[in-house]
Amino acid sequence: MSEKLKVSFIICTYNRADYLKDSLQSLMRSAVSHPVEILVVDNNSSDHTPVVCNETETAAEEKDLKFRFVRESSQGLSFARNRGITEAASSVVIFLDDDISVPDSFVNAWLRFFDSFPDAKAAGGKIQVQFDDPRPKWMSSYLLPLLGHHDFGDSIKPYNSKEYPFGGNMAFKKNLFEEIGYFNTELGRIGSDLKASEEKELFQRIRKNNGPIYYVPDAFLYHRVNASRLTKEYIRRQAIGLGQSIKLQMKKQSAASKALTAAEETGKWMATALLFLYYCLKFEASKGVALFQFRNWIRKGLFYQTDNRTTV
Repeated sequence: MSEKLKVSFIICTYNRADYLKDSLQSLMRSAVSHPVEILVVDNNSSDHTPVVCNETETAAEEKDLKFRFVRESSQGLSFARNRGITEAASSVVIFLDDDISVPDSFVNAWLRFFDSFPDAKAAGGKIQVQFDDPRPKWMSSYLLPLLGHHDFGDSIKPYNSKEYPFGGNMAFKKNLFEEIGYFNTELGRIGSDLKASEEKELFQRIRKNNGPIYYVPDAFLYHRVNASRLTKEYIRRQAIGLGQSIKLQMKKQSAASKALTAAEETGKWMATALLFLYYCLKFEASKGVALFQFRNWIRKGLFYQTDNRTTV
């Protein structure tokens, strides 16, 4: 491809070879004839991820697509993302999960956005959940964000101060990281340890000095979810990881910020109680119970739990 590359799509992966293969095939269909590169960062996978990457490299050459893969030896999603940033050959980097499916219009939608908003430094796209296995009856819409669901309507707009993009579909101008720093490697997933909040912490830094962060609904994709993520155990691990991440961030906060965080958590408990009553009135108590369990697991991660891989 002789045209200058405009966007690098980065997929960080760990032992998800079969999903990764499907994701890459979908992304390549959308990327054909566009000035983009696809970059996979393998974070020490022990499965057949290298085989998938080698096969994809061959297929990309046949389609005149720019594809590369590198291995990041430091374990953790934040390490992998930071490696992707340094390796990217384009001025814009867009992070995608390794278990996604995109429509043919996806790549063009991102290119069109940055052509229309050349001063934009960060943005996020819409994400819909695709259930590969039946959705449990106890899983309400309020838990879907844990599975990647991210939908703020059908118009391009800045996120408000309480909103931010999700990591499975987020974009940045590459030079932004020289101004504000990279992903915090103390946060984010490390192997099977589901700590979180590295994206939120980064976007909080962006908001301080770098203008609005845009929501881009046309750049939408589907996040695939199978039975392994449709269990209470998975939600528990997610929630405890979230609580642990909040704890890590609070260590660096002022007394006033800590008080605000505590007040926000109290407000969320009150909202959970109201939702529990709502679902009980609808004869869907299992959804209300699941929300209480989720909130309690966050509390355990925040105050007690040190290892979110153990069973409660």
